[in-house]
Amino acid sequence: MVRFGISGCGVFVRQAVLPMLRKVGSATVAAAYDFDKTKAEGVCDEFGITQACNTFDDLLQAENVDAIYIATPNVFHKEQAIAAARAGKHVFCQKPLGMNAAECREIIDVCHSSGVKLGVGFCYRFQGAQKRVKEMIAAGEIGEVSYIHLSFNLGGYNPETAGWRCNPAMSGGGPLMDIAPHMIDLASFLLDDTVESTMAYVHPLKTDKAIETDVLAMLQFSKGARATIDTSFVRGNPHNYTIIGSKGQLNAYGTMAWQTGGKLVLLGGTSEQEIKFPMTEHIEEELRLYCDSLDRGSDVPVPGEAGLHVQAVIDAIYQSGMTGERTRVLC
Repeated sequence: MVRFGISGCGVFVRQAVLPMLRKVGSATVAAAYDFDKTKAEGVCDEFGITQACNTFDDLLQAENVDAIYIATPNVFHKEQAIAAARAGKHVFCQKPLGMNAAECREIIDVCHSSGVKLGVGFCYRFQGAQKRVKEMIAAGEIGEVSYIHLSFNLGGYNPETAGWRCNPAMSGGGPLMDIAPHMIDLASFLLDDTVESTMAYVHPLKTDKAIETDVLAMLQFSKGARATIDTSFVRGNPHNYTIIGSKGQLNAYGTMAWQTGGKLVLLGGTSEQEIKFPMTEHIEEELRLYCDSLDRGSDVPVPGEAGLHVQAVIDAIYQSGMTGERTRVLC
């Protein structure tokens, strides 16, 4: 049984994480903390959590806590992950792991030296559609994959509607820090490969006072495939992707959402076939596998190195957006 301390009691934790943790038979929540004390108290009342903590240090010292789930604004991920590791607590950190690749490296190093396990929240890997697509690619059902296009937009996100996510001092950026991590990780997961370079359009260029709102980036993978990611805070709300292989094309519609639905369509020649997939609740599955890794001493399903790779890609996209040139990914 893994006993969690929750850091950050926002909407995502309240509506998705805590309800799914209730379904994971090998997990319980012993304590919760938020910068807003009333949020922490409200979550504790709603979910029957016995310890509402006033500070993050209190959370680390709370009774019966084995692992810290970090869901605070991005700027706090590094300090909280490192503090948790040094206190002997395992760490599960929501994406992005850090504000940049250097922060991710430091978190990984401290977790390793402290002997604790680090997991990163890339939940879309665990939705049934994505797992089915990966199986199809590995089995050669669509041939050799040459290209993936992923689109995920959250139109209407602004400082009034999205709060800290639109404050670069808290978030590190806009959709490139909020949505793109999922798409970069998913493309890497499906291809079983890493990105070596990128060419990107970033508009407007991020500053210390304002985020980017619109990004289009091409990713060159080390084994030859390419991917494009399209993400925005000002356009509509599709979450779709297309995979082009030498034998066919897979289209995924609406499979990157909190819900377990969506649609997979395989195109080959003149035929079209809807592909069935297991209706896995991806956040529940992600948490169950992480807990299993702690209980059994096995590898975590998404290690810190995956978070580092994604953040190194994001760093390179920002750099390419500024220079207009192809930029190598440095992990």
